[in-house]
Amino acid sequence: MLNEFVEKIVVHERDRKGGADTTQKIEIYFNFIGEYIPPTMTEKEPTLEELEEMRKREARKDKLHQNYLKRKANGKQKEYEECTKTKKKAQIDSQKEQIRAEDREKGIYFHAGVPNIPRADKQAVM
Repeated sequence: MLNEFVEKIVVHERDRKGGADTTQKIEIYFNFIGEYIPPTMTEKEPTLEELEEMRKREARKDKLHQNYLKRKANGKQKEYEECTKTKKKAQIDSQKEQIRAEDREKGIYFHAGVPNIPRADKQAVM
């Protein structure tokens, strides 16, 4: 029923691509009303301390991004990724195996290729 009231939803691109901490604007337009912004979502005027903090954070992000682009341009980033790829893959595989072991204990996960799984239809045939 809620879909009947929504005319369209517009999702804008993030402010900074590749950043984990970034903002993204989403607009929801309702039939007969247009865009509605709830009072709790209105932007508040930041204080001077908040503005200074945001400026410092953005400057640090810009500096880190510029350093990344330099490393990427001269090939050092690719070398680093190649060196750490096997270590990261081994770490991820061990985490997956740990999760699978926990799931096996709970009876949630089992390997389908195991031949010793009791089946009800085999007992009926014998």
